[in-house]
This record gives sequence, C-alpha cells and structure tokens, in this order.
Amino acid sequence: MPGRTLKYGSTVASEKITKYRIGDWDVSLTSCTLTQGDVEVKVTPRSMDVLDCLAQQPGDVISHEELLGRFWQGTFPSDHAVHKAIAELRSALGDDAHQPRYIRTIPKRGYSLIADVVRPPSSADTVAETAADPTADSRSPTWHPLQDNRVLAGLGAAALAAVLLIWPGSNVVSDKDEVVRLAVLPFVNRGLNTENQFLTDGLRESLVDGLSKLSHMEVLSPARGLADSEENRRSERIVDRGRDLNADHVLHGSVQTAEGRMRVTVQLTRASDGVHQYSEQFDLPIEDLFGLQDQIVSNVVSALSVHLDEEERRQMLDWGTTDAIAYERFLRAEFYYNQFSPDDFQRAIDYYLSALEADPDFINAYQGAATAANNMAVYSGSERIAELTELISSIHREVARLAPDSAALQSINEMKLRMSGTSQIQQEMQLREQILSGNPPGYAMAHYALFLIGARMYEEASQFLDRASDVGPFEISPDEVWSYRSNIQAPRAMLLSAKGQLQERPYHVGFLGTVATNLALAGDFRQAEMFFNRQRDVDKDGLLAHYSEAVIGFLSGEMALGNEAYRAIMNLGEDHNFTKGALSFMLGDVESGVEQWRHIPPLQKRRLFNVTHSAEKYFPSAVLEDPRYLAVLEELDFGISWQRRLMEGVMAMQPMTGVALSERARAAYEAGTFMSRNNLWSDEDWAELESRKLAGMQAQNILD
Repeated sequence: MPGRTLKYGSTVASEKITKYRIGDWDVSLTSCTLTQGDVEVKVTPRSMDVLDCLAQQPGDVISHEELLGRFWQGTFPSDHAVHKAIAELRSALGDDAHQPRYIRTIPKRGYSLIADVVRPPSSADTVAETAADPTADSRSPTWHPLQDNRVLAGLGAAALAAVLLIWPGSNVVSDKDEVVRLAVLPFVNRGLNTENQFLTDGLRESLVDGLSKLSHMEVLSPARGLADSEENRRSERIVDRGRDLNADHVLHGSVQTAEGRMRVTVQLTRASDGVHQYSEQFDLPIEDLFGLQDQIVSNVVSALSVHLDEEERRQMLDWGTTDAIAYERFLRAEFYYNQFSPDDFQRAIDYYLSALEADPDFINAYQGAATAANNMAVYSGSERIAELTELISSIHREVARLAPDSAALQSINEMKLRMSGTSQIQQEMQLREQILSGNPPGYAMAHYALFLIGARMYEEASQFLDRASDVGPFEISPDEVWSYRSNIQAPRAMLLSAKGQLQERPYHVGFLGTVATNLALAGDFRQAEMFFNRQRDVDKDGLLAHYSEAVIGFLSGEMALGNEAYRAIMNLGEDHNFTKGALSFMLGDVESGVEQWRHIPPLQKRRLFNVTHSAEKYFPSAVLEDPRYLAVLEELDFGISWQRRLMEGVMAMQPMTGVALSERARAAYEAGTFMSRNNLWSDEDWAELESRKLAGMQAQNILD
C-alpha cells in the first residue's frame, strides 16, 4: 500500500534514513522520487520498496522469491510482479539490463544493486561523504516544466535501452556468467552493383561494432567472401563455419535494393545444432542511408540482446511474443499506460500498435491497446470516444480471428460494452452469469463492484473487492482494485488515498480532481486550486477539470445561479451535460438539472455510472428526495429499478461469493424504496461531510 513503512529484519528503527544517493541519483523514500539535476522521476511506492531493499544490501543478490514474498505478501502477485518493478526502476534510472550500471540481473538467482550507495550519517549507518539533500521542491504549479522533464526521463529511459547497447558507458558490468561467442558472417550482396558494396559492408561493420559493446559478448568477424557463393549460403555451411570459428551463434543475412528501397534480412543460427533462433526482415526507403543503417542496427542489437539472454527471453515469451522488437515496444507502451493521463494513454496505444506491426499475433499487445483506449475514453469527448470505440471493435475482431478461445476476448468484449454507455443491463447479466458459473474471469468481481459503487451499495462493493482475484495482464490489476476501493471512502480517508495514488501516478487526471475537490471540501481552497490547475493541464478535453471547477466553485460560494462563473459552465458543449446537471442540482435547481441530464449524449452516459454516486454528496437532501430527480434517474436506467436489479444480483450470487445484502440495502429492497445514500459510511462520516459543505451551502442560501 502507498505510504507504508517497511522493515528489513530488526535493524530498522524510527530514525530510518529516507534520503540517500544511488550512483548519480538522489533517492527520496518518502516522496518516491529519483532526482538527477533538473530531472525528477516518480516511481511507485512498491518499486521504491524494492529499490530500498536492494540498497540495504548493495552487491548482494536478492532472489526473485524473496522480493515477491516480502513486498507482495497478502496481495495478488502475478509472475510478473517483480519483473515489472525492476523494469520500472531501470526505466526511471535510465539503466539497461544488458549494460547495467545500477541493477544487475543474475540469471536464475535474482537481482543485485551494483551502483555505489552513499548515505548521510546516522547512528545506524555512517559514511564520510553524503549527497546533497534533495528535499527542496521548486516545481512550478503549472507543471509544464515538470511534465517536460517527466517525458524526457520516461521516454528517454524507455528508448535509452536500445541506444545504450550501441553507445554504452565505459563501466560495463556483465549480466552473464559466461562469454557468448558470436560470429558475424559477411552479408550477401543480392543484386547490388559492385560500386555499392559499401552498403553491405557498412551494415555488417556497424552490426559488429554495436554487438561488440554488449557485455560479455565476443564478436568474431571473419574475412569477406565467405558468404558470397550459393554454396556458402546453405544453412549447413553456415553452421560448419560457426563451428570452425568456435562460435556459439552465427549472425548472417543479405542486402538488396530495388526502386529506392532497401531490404535487409538478418538471421541468427545456433552453431551447435543449426536451430534458427531469430529472423527479421526490414524493408525501408533509401533516403537517409546512415539513418537507415542506425535503425536496423539498433533493432537487431536490441533483438539479439534478448535472444542471447535466457532470463529476458523467458520474460518475453511469458508476455506472449517471440519478437524482441515487439517486446521492447510493448514495454514502452506499458510504461506510458501506467501513468494514467490522456496523453500517456495515447502514447501507450501508439506503442502497442507499433508492437503489433512487429508481431501481428501478440495477443497481450491487442489487449493492452484496448485497455488503454477504454481508459482514455473516460476522459474524452464523444468524437474521440467514437474513434476509440472503433479501435476496440477492430481489436475485438482481430483477436476473435486469431484466438477465439482466448480469455482476452472476454475482457475486450467487456470493454466494448462499457464504452457504449447504454448496455449496463447486458453487462450486469454477463458478469452475473460469469460469477454464477463458479469460474469467472478475474475481472468479473471487480467490475461488478463498480456497478455496486454506482448504485450506492458501498458495503457490498467493498466485499466484492475483497474477493477480486489476481488476473492476467491488462484485465484489472491489484493496484486498480485498490483504486476502486478509494472511491468508497469517506472524504478524509479518500483525500489521503488519492494523494497516495498520486505518488504512484503523479499525472493521474482523475486523482488530481479527487484531491482538488476534497481539499475544497475541507476548506483548503489554496491547495485545491493548485491541484485543480494541474488537473486542467493534464485533462485535454476538460471533462473532469470542468467538473472539478464546478464542485470547487460551489463549495467556495463563487458559483451562484445566473452569475458569470455559473454561465461559463452552462455554456459548455453537450459533452459537459453531466457537469451542468450536477452543478444545477448542487445549487438546488432541480428542473435545470433534470433537463441537462436528459440530454446527455449516449457515449457520455458512462459518466453517470462513474460519477453520480460521488456527486450526490454535494446535493442538498431536498434534491435527492425530489420526485423529479428520482424520475430522471429511472428514465436513464440508473434509478430504483437498476438498484433493485443489483440487490437481486447480490442475493443470487451469495452462494458463490458469500456476500449478503447489508441491513440498509435489505430494508430498502423490502420496502421498495430507493437507497439514496451509500450504506458503508458511519453516521459520523456523514455528519463530518455535512459540516464540511455547510459553508458552501450557506453561501448559496440553499440550506434545507
């Protein structure tokens, strides 16, 4: 959980050092940041825990099993949990698994921190020199400089992996216990004029240069002419030549040009038995020969570094691809996906689709692209949602063709239904059937919990989330289950939880709004405005930012019926009808609120299910009890009939889930009344909420 304090053995006391230096980076455990000059990179608390654990024992090997047991105990760890944390740390540090300067992988044993660790003096750990204290935070509240730094650090760290393979630093530490001998044979010149032989020779020389910089690899470069004849191109001759050179692997290929394009074919063959380990073909325009050569060399070196590393190759295969280039693009996509901002979702989609260009059968990349599109739609206008819906539909068709029995197909179909905004009854039926089957997909319990949250059945939702199991990549992660849980917390706890989430995902547009509105509810409008400005910078379409603006304006008393601030919100386009209706209800104007909600575009109706339950805490009781308000909820299939349907679903699934209706929900069901307030908060929670919004309601003169 974010913000927790971890202990290592019995040596950690209350004075545990929280700031120190690892290599060129200043580390802050409390803020989960890595700082190098003007660059500051956030990592998740769990990844920071892993880094701190490695830093406690620099040079020692910490096993995969030890890390998994220490930091994922009591959660739902997958086989990839530790790998993902290490990958995030390497990305943040600008490190490379094959030319490590910070974290070294010891195949089949674990991980070791190989950079110098410098700590400030303390009673438990003294050193003569300390790094400068990186406590000062000079970031601008507008976030533009920080965002630029984050993009440079994030994209640079993701892209640097391939670059470092060609231009590594001088201090290279090997990840391998033995030297790999690789023979790079002369490439075959297919149809090139003799005077253009430099193209073939130049590419081979660049490959030799790039590959020779891989740690613990000995690159052999036999003389030209060995591959020129048809006889020498035969696979058995290539294997024989590899054995003659005492090589473990042989890299060979061909080059040809036609109509202004170059085709390069590269193959890797194991010398011991002639097995083809890697093959790639590049078809590119000959416009910039040096740029083309660099691109091919970068891709080939990246691919071979994976294929010649047993541990990384296993991870690549675990994710479902045999193409190292697709795998690298996939990892970049995952990095951006985890940032949870609209721009980063788009970057993730682009990289997932780029991975599919390299490997059209990469099912996890299809599912990743669909998941990123689904999440991006939450923050998008109708036009963009329509485009994202079409993308998910095309992904669904392709996965149905490639893997009709894949569990990914169920997950993608679920996303299609959610995107429509009008198929919640169909979704509920499907999820209920899956749970009743006794073998539901992993996301079913968590997605049903979302329906329960929207229906104000917080207590039942909490129990469903308790039972949400671990799932495969991109369905719903344990971190997202925790995020869902934060939606049902009382304001004070919600504020703390949302701040914790921002430590993990500092650009999460939704949690920026949660912090802003809950700070306003607490009366801290100065900080609320700061977080709101950050949200506005991230939220390109403005849907969540304008909702936050409406809530803050209501609580501060700056928005009143008919004033300029109110009119500015009400003049927004129809994609903002949810916000306009919610603001009208906050101000006690039921008629206007009903009219706005009746005209919510279909693709925006998903917002009703995501946000209404939370918005209602700002509505006066008179609005919640008004027959006109209850009628519009029913008209939108989100009223008493929907709530009763979910109550009946909980009762029907109780033998499978063990979750029963709460007393409050049972009483509402038996009385046939609408439960307008969630059933989890205590009377004290509700009393605190009422006192917090009292000032805003007094300013609007709309007290009950």
